[in-house]
Amino acid sequence: MPRILVAVHTDGAPCRRQAQWIEVDDAAGVRRRIAMLLLRTATSDGRLAPGTVDAEEWGVLAYDGLPDFGPHPDLHELLAHFNAADDYGEPFEKLWASQRFGSVLQAADLFADTYQGSYADAGAWARHYLGLIGETTGPNFDFDAYGHAAAVKGDVRFIAADNGGIHAFWTN
Repeated sequence: MPRILVAVHTDGAPCRRQAQWIEVDDAAGVRRRIAMLLLRTATSDGRLAPGTVDAEEWGVLAYDGLPDFGPHPDLHELLAHFNAADDYGEPFEKLWASQRFGSVLQAADLFADTYQGSYADAGAWARHYLGLIGETTGPNFDFDAYGHAAAVKGDVRFIAADNGGIHAFWTN
């Protein structure tokens, strides 16, 4: 399960802080756990007790299983990424890691508009695509060459998948 290490500075001193790993299971759960941390401060014996902490006094120290959004992430962007990764899975995460986006929503829109599926290789993509458009091919047709040519021409982009296959995206 992906998680973030959230730290809250205590007693107004940046050098004193309480940190807690928060599992990222859903957006509402992450918001709730961060809110709980923001409503706590440390007592002199180190235990957490009710209190208040300004929003500027918290930050993310580490990301586990997630891209790095920095120490003071925009929670809306971070949670939008969680939701997109949950909805679209590995193909979205691979697209996100392959280029820079202005926002998670921009990446999710691009994903929704261009994702064609996951395949064993470029030849498997070509076989599927040509079948969808009703293109007839002969027994000696080279599907691998067709798939690679489509990528070279810039019509489609292949991103390596974790299982050894590819994720296919239209480029236009």
